[in-house]
Order: sequence, then C-alpha cells, then structure tokens
Amino acid sequence: MGDLRSGRRGSDIAQPLLAVYALVGGLTSFIGYYADIPRLADWLNFGISIQPNTAIAVMCASLALLLLRAGYRYAAAILGVLVFAIGSTVLVEIATGIDFGIDGLFLFGREWGHSGVIVPGRMGPPPAASWTMLGLALVLAAAARIHDRLRAIAPLLAMLAVGIASLSLIGYLYGVTILYALPTVTIIALQTSTFVLAVAIGVMLTLPEQAPIRLLDDASPAGTLARRILPVVIVLPIVLGLLRLYGERAGLFDLALGTAARTLAEILLMLAFLWWAASTIGKQALARRQAEEQLVESLREADRRKNEFLATLAHELRNPLSPIRNAVAVMKLKKPDDPTLARASDVIDRQVVLMARLLDDLLDIGRITSDKLELRKERVDLEVVVRDAVEMCRPLIQQYDHDVAVEALPAAIHLKADPARLGQVFGNLVNNACKYTARYGRILVTLARDGTDAIVKVSDTGVGISPDQRSSIFEMFSQIDHASNRRHAGLGIGLHLVKRLVEMHGGTIDVESDGPGHGSTFIVRLPALPEQSASDVTEAASPSLLTTPAHARRILVVDDNADHAETLATLLSIVGHDVHTAHDGAEALAAAERLRPDAILLDLGLPLVNGFDACRRLREQPWGKDALLIAISGWGQDVDRQRSTEAGFNHHLVKPIDARVIATLLSRAPAPSDSSVRTAF
Repeated sequence: MGDLRSGRRGSDIAQPLLAVYALVGGLTSFIGYYADIPRLADWLNFGISIQPNTAIAVMCASLALLLLRAGYRYAAAILGVLVFAIGSTVLVEIATGIDFGIDGLFLFGREWGHSGVIVPGRMGPPPAASWTMLGLALVLAAAARIHDRLRAIAPLLAMLAVGIASLSLIGYLYGVTILYALPTVTIIALQTSTFVLAVAIGVMLTLPEQAPIRLLDDASPAGTLARRILPVVIVLPIVLGLLRLYGERAGLFDLALGTAARTLAEILLMLAFLWWAASTIGKQALARRQAEEQLVESLREADRRKNEFLATLAHELRNPLSPIRNAVAVMKLKKPDDPTLARASDVIDRQVVLMARLLDDLLDIGRITSDKLELRKERVDLEVVVRDAVEMCRPLIQQYDHDVAVEALPAAIHLKADPARLGQVFGNLVNNACKYTARYGRILVTLARDGTDAIVKVSDTGVGISPDQRSSIFEMFSQIDHASNRRHAGLGIGLHLVKRLVEMHGGTIDVESDGPGHGSTFIVRLPALPEQSASDVTEAASPSLLTTPAHARRILVVDDNADHAETLATLLSIVGHDVHTAHDGAEALAAAERLRPDAILLDLGLPLVNGFDACRRLREQPWGKDALLIAISGWGQDVDRQRSTEAGFNHHLVKPIDARVIATLLSRAPAPSDSSVRTAF
C-alpha cells in the first residue's frame, strides 16, 4: 500500500506544479512578444515559435486548473469557455478559410515568429484542436451539477490532447520534422506541446474519481500493476529508441544490430519490470488475505462477546422477573375475587411474559445467525402446539377483547418438530395479530393438510400490509410502517425469527394482504407425517396450580435471590407442598441432607458452591439418586441446558418460571415413598 499512498501524495503535488509550469511558461511566451524577445517564444531555437493566442489559451487553462483546485468552479468554468473559444475559432478559420482578423491582435507588430504558420499569429491545427478539447474538458470538470457520464468525457478529451502533444514531442525528440513542422497539418511549437501535455495531465488529476486516475489510485492488483507498468511502458521505449538512434549515428552499430539490441533489451527489461510488479501484487494479495483473516477472526471474537453479553444481559434481567411473576401468582391465589387486583395482576403478568419473550427472541436470533440453534424434534400434534401457543397469548387477547378461533380437521395432523420452537412460531404470529388488530377484532387460526404438507393460516382483521412491505417484512429489524401502530413497535426481529425457525423445520412462510386496513394472513407450510387415526394419540392435560396436588411433596427451593426463593416457596406452599428455602450452595447441601426432599429447585449461579457442583454432590447420596432435581436459572442457552443435564438435573427451567410448568413436572414425578408422604394442607 506504500506505493498507493506515495502515488496519491504525488498526484496532489503534481497537479498544481503542472498548472504553475504552464502558467509561467505561457506568461513568459506572451512577454516575449510584448518585450520583443524572440527566444522567449522559441526556447530551444527550433525555428517554430509559440503564437500569442496560444500563450493566452495556456495562461487561461492553467489558471482554470488552479481555480479548480481552490474550489472556484464558476471562475474556472468561465476560463474554460475562453480556452474553448480560442481553440475552436482557429479551427473554424482553418476549416473554412475565413479570417476573423483576430490572430494578429497580440503580435505587437513583431515580424518574427511567423515560420511555418499559415497566417501570422494563428496557431496550427494540433494546438487548436488541443485547446478546443481542453477548454471543453475544463468546463465539464468545473460543472458542479452534472451527470457522472458527462463528467467522464473530460478525462477522455484530455487523453486525446495528450496523444496530440506526445506525437509532436516524439517528433522533436527523434528529429522527425513531419510530426511537428507541416504548416497545414502538424505545425506546433515545442513549448506548446509541453503546455498541452501539462494541462491535459492536470485535468485528469483534477478528476481522480474518473478513469484513468481512478485505476491508478485503486488499491486492487489492477491498480498496482498500472502504477508499476505505466512509467516503464512510457519511458523505456523512448530511452531505448534514443540509444539506438544516437548509437547508429555515432557508427557504433548498423541498423540491423541496433534493432536487434533494442528488441532484446525491451524484452529483458519488460520481463524484469513485469516480475517486479507481479511480486508486489503477490505481496499485497498475501497482506490482504492476512488482513481479511484477521478481520474474520476479530468479527468472530466480537460475535462471541456479543453472544456472551446477550446471555449475561438475559440472565440478569430474568432474575428480577421471576419473583415478580411468583408474586403475581400469589396475589391471584390469595385474592381471586378482587377485580381491581385481578386486573393489576394480569397487567404485570402480561408485561413479564412480554419481557421474557423479547429476551428469548434476542438470544434465539444470535444463535440462529451463528448456526448454533439446534432443534429437539419429536412427534407432535400440530393442533396441540397451536392451541398451546394461542393460550400463551391469552392475556393479550383478553386485553384487546379479540375474538380468536382455532379451526382444525377432525383427524390429527402430526409433525416431526421441536414443539417449543414451533410454539414460538405460532405464538409470535398470534401475538403480532393481536397487537396490530384494533380492539374487538377477529383472529382465525386454521389447520389443514395438503398432501404431505400441513398448512397453518393465521388471519386477522388488522391494519394490513402494503404490497411494497410484504417482500421485506421477514427481514431483520423490519417493522410495519404504520403511524397509528408505533406504540406496538418491538425489536423488529420476531418475524425474522419465525421465518428462520420455519425454514429450519423444512417449511415455508408467506403473507397475504389486500393492503392497509384490510387485514393480513400468514401462511405456514410444514412437512407432515403420514396420517394416523385419532386413537393413536393421547393427550395429557397439564394440571393447574390452583388445584391441590395429588401428592404433597417436600420441596427445597435454592436461590441466592431471596425474593425469588421466598415468593416461589410461598406459591408452592399455598397449594399444599412442604417447602423450605436456602440461599447458597453450602446451605443447600446441608438442608438437603437434613430434609431429604422429594424435589429440589436449584439455581445454578449460587455462591460458595454453584448449582452444577451441588447437583453432582446430591446425586452421590443414596437418597438423592431418585430425587427430582430441577435447574432454575436465567441462563437458557443450549450449552447451559447441556451442562445441567450432564450435572444430573432432570429438567432445566429458564426464569421467569411459569408456576404451572413446575406443577406439571411435580405431578409427572413418581409419588413419594411412604416414609416421605406429606399430607396436603
């Protein structure tokens, strides 16, 4: 990259230097006529002098370059128009034979400087064409409001002028007079050629965003090759040609030997420069690969830290949510008939569930984008999953007084799926339908079979979706742009998560809507298992926490968050269990040895002895081998669940915990032995 930075610095310096050279040269040449000093108009005394109108065009063009660099575009454009007028007027005179009488205005009566010109004071065709093109190029370069395609014409015109100047310069260098001295075709002074070349290169340097400077400034291998090879391609043939020419004139070798030597030298030197350029490109490519590898590694590290941060954030936010939810459940049990208290409890419970859902979505998106989310597939009844998802949204449904119906076929539809993740899919869809449907709206969930596919449609009478948003609604952070529903705006990741989860199950999701105000229908298509009779599937109802359990159990609740431990203990005690609490790992082990509980709800992040080690020690005890051990934690990633399983836990629950889930797990556990049976109270 060093040659690129040095090249850019060189470009920044070269443009004003070229402009100053042309300005000083044009001014000096004009002074030659004013002060009657012929040598100032023919520096090397070749017999062809620069004409005064050419000197004026040179000064105007060089001033325009300096003004462009300083940001005075309007003034530069005016000077560009003047340069164009000077060159084009001469071209018209040459083409038509009309003499406008302006060529000799600045000759100051001098009789010298007329060699080779058609009319005294009139420049030849090459400089006239060059200044016409350069004037137009300056106008295009100075235009602030112009399309890039038109601006790209400026460096093309400049390159044509470079070609004209180079032709005459080669003629002067090798003594080929036909290239610079034919009055009606090629007549041009040496210093005019250098001025044209300087201004043309200056114009190209003024537009670095256009070719060819854009390529020379490019950091790609093509740019590196161009920067290395271009000087060689220009300088090498000229130098070798001069050596051959002067060697032959000096009698050092004849034409054949000189040509052979030049050809051999060109081949060897070009190969050497090509190898040098290729070596540099190879080093840059290696450095770029190493930089890309470092970038990928840094991105992976950043992603890992991001996931750790999200997991820690979720853990810390879940901890206070759990005692809040427990307290709400206690309030509902103690004061079930108080309508004001019931409404307040419902509001708190809904917000806790919403917060937990947002935390789950954040973590799931992180796992999905890094391909770390695994599905725990099993045979599931689609209707059961859908109805459970609807029930999870029941608080929101009641809040908006929606009419929600689930229509299913008589014959059960079974899938090979992860019931928790599939419940997430339909829960998100019903949740969105509730939020984006006005109060007293209707939401219909239909289940159907289409060959080997199961189809679930979630329809609502809500705000609808415009056609231009349907294609992007499943993208990350996409939200329905509807001013009246900004109060419902969430993180914008729910539908993206739904789409990814459906695709992980081998299905598809689509949305239909007749536009804003006409509702919407989300269509989920999933691969279904072969049809079976309804008698093949049995359903076990989940117990309610409000009923007295069939078997009262001795339970130990362990959590360093005292609020969570006490509220959960109170909740379980109300329904008839004998509940005790502990607040660190050492206290838990001692209490467990003393109480020998039937079930232990154990937090993982405990002081003194963490939950994993405590679980292992409990399993080592004869009485602890068959105990029901449930991990309760704010950590809910797959790796956390795996660690809890390896430690010996029967189940892993993520805070905030739904007490009904605990009731279900307790009811499914084997009944306590006779020695440990407790009477419910």
